[in-house]
Amino acid sequence: MRRIFSNTLIVMVATLASRALGLLREVVIAARFGTGEDYSAYVAAFKIPDMLFLVLSGGALGSALIPVFAGMLGQGEKDKAWRLANAVVNDAFIALLVSGIFAFVFAPYLVSWVVAPNFSPAQQELTTSLTRLLLLQPIMLGMGAIASSVLNGMERFLVPALAPLFYNLSIILGALFLSQSMGVYGLVAGVIGGAVFYLVIQIPAMFRAGFRFKAGLDWQAEGVRRVLGSLGPRLIGQAALQINFIVITNLASGEPKTVSALNYAFQLFMLPHGLFALSVAVVTFPAMARLYGAGDIAGLKAKLVEGLRRIYFFALPATLGLGLLATPIVRSLFELGNFDKTSTQMVSYPLIFFSIGLVGYGVTEIVTRTFYAMHNTIIPVFAAVITVLSNVALSIALQRSLGHGGLALSLALTNTLEALILLYLIRRKLGALDTGNGLWLGMLKITLAGDLMGAFLLLAGWLLAMPMTNLSKIPLMLITGAIIGAAGALFGGAAYLLKIEELKSVAVRFRRRV
Repeated sequence: MRRIFSNTLIVMVATLASRALGLLREVVIAARFGTGEDYSAYVAAFKIPDMLFLVLSGGALGSALIPVFAGMLGQGEKDKAWRLANAVVNDAFIALLVSGIFAFVFAPYLVSWVVAPNFSPAQQELTTSLTRLLLLQPIMLGMGAIASSVLNGMERFLVPALAPLFYNLSIILGALFLSQSMGVYGLVAGVIGGAVFYLVIQIPAMFRAGFRFKAGLDWQAEGVRRVLGSLGPRLIGQAALQINFIVITNLASGEPKTVSALNYAFQLFMLPHGLFALSVAVVTFPAMARLYGAGDIAGLKAKLVEGLRRIYFFALPATLGLGLLATPIVRSLFELGNFDKTSTQMVSYPLIFFSIGLVGYGVTEIVTRTFYAMHNTIIPVFAAVITVLSNVALSIALQRSLGHGGLALSLALTNTLEALILLYLIRRKLGALDTGNGLWLGMLKITLAGDLMGAFLLLAGWLLAMPMTNLSKIPLMLITGAIIGAAGALFGGAAYLLKIEELKSVAVRFRRRV
């Protein structure tokens, strides 16, 4: 448990730095492009490349590879494990290259029919051009993602956690310098450069760990068929997530600026999710895969319960902060340059709705990985398909009454639905989760601490919304930061009085690190 928590802290600190740079990236982009149509074209252009990356070599392939790779290492079969990794690298590269060529040829039709049918012809042309350039990104990020999966499978988390720093830094440089003369194309150049750095930074760590590259397809490598056999359902699951985003972009393209607004709001939503929920899930997954491989179902369930409690401990206060202070947060961070008060209103509105799904999004991350650790891919796919169908119907219905906020609310509600389905089904597989481990009691205590924090934030948000507090940017940033800090201290104090285990674990590990 100590090793898991230590690795989680390593990933969280590195992820915090990466997310901070990611936030700075969005601030710089917002000041340069605001919620203008060029940036909306850039956001829409990402949809097809992102789908290729995430479906073919991102989360899907990584979650299929880690259990098999980690299992071989656990049995002392290092040579077989490295041969498998090499085979997966070659297979993924060919798949990304072929699909990228296909997408390049058909990009105009994908943009005009699928991604952004309501953009103007000029904006569709720009989106198509940007899409074709961004198709270089999935190849580099894909190879880097496989390297991350292999290193995570060996419980080497630091370098994979640091790689996104270089990705974000390159985009920031592109936005600051290249976009002055190249416009949105300078931003794309930064993205491509960042993808190259994301891969290159991990190559030395791979070779130090024992990897040796050998060109050529190797279908005879042990474990390849198991990885590919379990990959199909994972592809469907990852595709389902991307389809949700494409649906939202498609519906929002009737008012192009809302595409930008939804993206800014989602990036803010992903900041606490990536820092807390994803960090816990990434670190816990290899351990669960080994426990299941060793037949230790009780240990697997214990790791799942630990992960659920930690995710809830971090996600609940983040939900309250984002939801109740959406406008001052957006204004403090983004309102600069071409990002004006209208942009603030456009972004803070969907952010309130996105925040509702933060807990569900985090629970989905770890429960899905629990099923993957058990080599069960059908159940996550079943839940993902229900989520897509629900999101399509709900997005159309809610957009009519709530505008682009309805699109955010639809995604939040359907993600929560997916989490509830997965929790119900994992309980059917593993039995009752609260068997003397204090899961529900711990969550009740966290909820009580969150209630106190929420009441404080409601009052603070009301005061900030008063006309007399129409503050300039710097004072508003300081006051908003102070309110968030006070709310966090209030939550921590309540957690201390309620003797919430997660707070104690964080404090103990922090003291030992110091």
